[in-house]
Amino acid sequence: MQHITKVYSKAESLSSLKEMITKELKDNNLNPADCIWGTSICSDEINNSFLKVGEDFKGPGPFFFGGISGLPFTGKTGFGAFSSHIPDEGAAVILYGPHVGVTKDGTFGKVLREGQEEPSSSCGSLIAGLNNVKAGNVLNISHNDYQQGQVHKVLIENYDDIKKADNEIIATTETGFNQIKRELTDIIGAGLENLGTKPLLLVGGIIINTDWDQDDYFEIRDISWFNK
Repeated sequence: MQHITKVYSKAESLSSLKEMITKELKDNNLNPADCIWGTSICSDEINNSFLKVGEDFKGPGPFFFGGISGLPFTGKTGFGAFSSHIPDEGAAVILYGPHVGVTKDGTFGKVLREGQEEPSSSCGSLIAGLNNVKAGNVLNISHNDYQQGQVHKVLIENYDDIKKADNEIIATTETGFNQIKRELTDIIGAGLENLGTKPLLLVGGIIINTDWDQDDYFEIRDISWFNK
């Protein structure tokens, strides 16, 4: 944990995140059981530990906005669909953010997965994108790897700042957070009419993956309400 808090000083357990969301909803006279939820996080199965946060929401959930890296690839159409699923007297919650691994010895960008002897990349998409940019690979947004092409594009646009950082992986994760927040906020803003008068709670941050036999963490960076 000390390796995590040196970088993410406000990191908390997923149980604490769940408690915070429940309190935020109840402080606004909403019950989690009347809410549906969505996520804009990376497709990596390691992030399924995050599903415990939504145990008290209505329906099986969540609605997945994110593809690899966590960018909200479902766009305005996805948000329109999600909005149409909100219970008549209910609300919605969306959790978003990139993820980054940290091993027990404090190596960022890697995590030991169950059944493997050596750590592997986390977030694999962001780290692969960073390596492509550093290698000078030409941007190629193709139909058979469209999402990673978009990740590569974002990192090209932000590489001047990333390469100045003390830790490029942590800086790349920050770039991912900023991009997910920007895109998701734009999508919601452009589709507010889909919500009608129903409230939406948006919670963003950094997911911190740990080795498979340890608990994951989340550092909250943003709490925003729409229609409140």
